[in-house]
Amino acid sequence: MHASAYLAAALVFAVPSSALVNSPDTLLTLNTLQTFDRSGAEFGRFFDAGGHHAYLNVPEMSGKPELVRSRPKPLPKAKPVPFVLEIPPVPPLPFERTFNRLLGQHATSGYDELIRAYAQRLGLDARLVKSVITAESEFTARAKSPAGALGLMQVMPATAGNMGVSGKALFEPEANIRAGTAYMAHLFRRAWKKYHLRGVSFTSAPFWLIQRIVAAYNAGPRFLAHRRLYRQTRDYVRKVLLFYRSKVSELRVAAS
Repeated sequence: MHASAYLAAALVFAVPSSALVNSPDTLLTLNTLQTFDRSGAEFGRFFDAGGHHAYLNVPEMSGKPELVRSRPKPLPKAKPVPFVLEIPPVPPLPFERTFNRLLGQHATSGYDELIRAYAQRLGLDARLVKSVITAESEFTARAKSPAGALGLMQVMPATAGNMGVSGKALFEPEANIRAGTAYMAHLFRRAWKKYHLRGVSFTSAPFWLIQRIVAAYNAGPRFLAHRRLYRQTRDYVRKVLLFYRSKVSELRVAAS
């Protein structure tokens, strides 16, 4: 018989039965003696008296039992909440006055055929295109901004060149709408790639994404993802979407 067996037997007769039941340390000693041989090459796994904690004894590394706990799985990272600007359900009084003024002008519907044609070609919402034109130039074909943006959709000459339209032609309504809608479609494609919207039409874009695209049209493509907007860009987004909800952005019925 091994010496460990004699020691275990001695402990059984020497220690009261109540101590065996109530003392985890005693059970720990007995279990260890019964599990490991004299060389100490085996691992022993055992439980305390309550059966709650598993211990792993590695005599080569440490003489003390080490508590083994399973590591909790990391929580999934929360997706960033997209910004959504509040658009007043009732337009402020200055907008109502602008709506009434523009509805009385022939130019409000003078470009509907061009808007519809290029919007359909690129899969855009024609009403959104018309809202951008209203906010940018109020249908003034020869509008020019201090920064150098030109025409109905206030397109920069360099941007027009990237879209295949000469910057010198931006005062022409057809060329300007062609360049402006091409740039809008470019922003939609970038947003679709970034937010993994394959198979979704541009006209089915969620409201928060429409806001981002309008912001990017005003301040640059990086605002497709930025959570903070310049104050001027926030005002611009609200302006476009207020026009979008008004009768000003309605297109006349196409001639059959």
